[in-house]
Amino acid sequence: MLALLRQLNSVPGVVGSMVCDEGGQLLAQAFPPMLDAATVERAAKALGERTAALQTALGPVGMIDLRYTGSRIVVKVMGGARVLFLCTPSMNLQLLNMSAAGVLRQIEAGAAVQVSRPPAGGALYQAVQTVEALIKESGGDRVKLRGQIALKAGFTLDLVDADTPDDRAKLQSLRAAARAVLGADI
Repeated sequence: MLALLRQLNSVPGVVGSMVCDEGGQLLAQAFPPMLDAATVERAAKALGERTAALQTALGPVGMIDLRYTGSRIVVKVMGGARVLFLCTPSMNLQLLNMSAAGVLRQIEAGAAVQVSRPPAGGALYQAVQTVEALIKESGGDRVKLRGQIALKAGFTLDLVDADTPDDRAKLQSLRAAARAVLGADI
């Protein structure tokens, strides 16, 4: 997948790119060295969460185009994958779309394979993933339900990632909060 991202980076105006799954797990990145791995991973997690929130509020999202004074960020949403392009402000969006069409299909196919890997992380992380799935199944307002669970659990779900050490007290409070808000045992 890295070779495909480097190919996308050759489009005039593209500075770097990354692919994450719909949950925000970074699958691959090809950014200049000025962006450290931790920053890119945080961006991937935020991208997964924010596109899910946009889709909840607006319906299916195919592309996001954010323009800033010194840069431009374009996100392509494809099935279970999100491809983020960091671009120059003057990047030609039509050229990017035409140049990237075939490569994006290959990335989407590769992302589907990578997403099917077994989940990582400890019991607390897995519990948060289960809560996320239950929220999605409920069809309720994701932001509101996550907020209610966070208030009852005493911590925000955003603070738990695959590297978070297990904490028995947090796990118990998360289970109680999910039961209270979603009516489901995890």
